[in-house]
Amino acid sequence: MKPGVRRKRPGGSARRQALPAAATSLADVHQAAGGHLRREDGQALVEFAVVLPLLLLLVTGIIQFGLLFHQYITLTDAVESGAQTLALGRGLTDACDPAVLQTVNSASTIGLTFAQVTPSFPGSSSDQCGSSLPYTYSTTPGTGNTVTGGNSWTLGDQATVTATQTFTLGVFGLGLFQLPLTASASDAIQ
Repeated sequence: MKPGVRRKRPGGSARRQALPAAATSLADVHQAAGGHLRREDGQALVEFAVVLPLLLLLVTGIIQFGLLFHQYITLTDAVESGAQTLALGRGLTDACDPAVLQTVNSASTIGLTFAQVTPSFPGSSSDQCGSSLPYTYSTTPGTGNTVTGGNSWTLGDQATVTATQTFTLGVFGLGLFQLPLTASASDAIQ
């Protein structure tokens, strides 16, 4: 036999004629469709339609967790910077304003506002930022936010900055939950 030449099987057409009429017509339809007719063609599409919403929900959840973590880390870094600025402000008459400004500037990427930041001196009865809490930031330095006893701060006491911000947990653009994020940092007065 020559290479590349196929031998015919004996009885091939006879076997086809022996099949029942319904099976012969199905085989003819299958052959006419080029052999592409399968029963599983729609199954993959149905499985994809069922799994796609769950997959999108999972990916959205991962992204939301990443954004929440980023906001918390940024908030934590900002209050640490503000606490250090407040601790170094010994002797200033308005040490609180620069500390609040430093905190807000450090967290500018997450939209922290002045009203969400509170500087304080825990454990000290006389050293306070301003006369009332919550603290109100003054845009004009030295007006209304003087530190009581600023010149008599005790070295080693703690200067604390606390910031609170709300994170909106959402799925597909819909806000589902409001999560309050609070970060606080203390530094020793120097």
